[in-house]
Amino acid sequence: MKCFLNVFKADWKRFWNIAWKLYIALAVYCILQALLFCSDMIKFIDKGRIASVSLGECLMNFFKGAKEFYPESKSPMDIPVFEIFVLLYLLFIIAYYVNSDRSALGRSIMIASKSPVYWWVSKYIIILCAVLMYMIIIVVTHMMCGLIVLGNRFKLGISFTSEQNIKLLLGNDNIKCDTNVVLLIILCLLCLITASAIILLMSYITNSIFGFILNLILFIVSICYMKWFCFYNYMMMYRIPHVYNQWYLGAGLMIIINVVIMLIGIIYSKRKDFL
Repeated sequence: MKCFLNVFKADWKRFWNIAWKLYIALAVYCILQALLFCSDMIKFIDKGRIASVSLGECLMNFFKGAKEFYPESKSPMDIPVFEIFVLLYLLFIIAYYVNSDRSALGRSIMIASKSPVYWWVSKYIIILCAVLMYMIIIVVTHMMCGLIVLGNRFKLGISFTSEQNIKLLLGNDNIKCDTNVVLLIILCLLCLITASAIILLMSYITNSIFGFILNLILFIVSICYMKWFCFYNYMMMYRIPHVYNQWYLGAGLMIIINVVIMLIGIIYSKRKDFL
């Protein structure tokens, strides 16, 4: 255990030395997006269309994703460029870290620990922390901008304020005020963890490019099919009416994917000769 903790501490220092600038850039980007959102909400409040905005509604707007898509209607597919960027930027942070750590320093620590499994498990935990920090930055920047720009018209509650707000932000009458927004945020977090685990595994055993490609394919499939097993639907709030009632199936699937990836990494670490 002491050996593993030493490996993890060394991993964390390397990750933070590599990623802190990237997280600052993410914070700046989120602030700009939050300011644009809050400025639009001020206009709606001044016009009397809504009374206030909650933190939960800000986050749901951030993760709106692709609108409903029905091929038989012959309507164009909605491509959520903003959400794709948010996903790809997280994958870039992880791929950049893993590839940088496969240098001589990373290999020397792996050899010193006498267990590549420690190296893999440490990387997986680092990725979990990286995704959690990613989500915290998104939440904190929206909270700060909401309080500064909207003042007392901004609510810190993680919930929907009114049916009118839902209709205005997501354009859907099927979403109710009692929808569990905390659950939706957790599902978004689980989606990001699963995507990160996929690119971690691909970066570990082959190449990061395959991780990007696989995640993009899964994202596009989710846009085309609003089903519970297309897990990226859980980070697209436009898809709530189609997958919310089956959230436990989607969450279970993502957990299974993460467990399988963890086991594959452990087996690969035991069989691969890294010397």
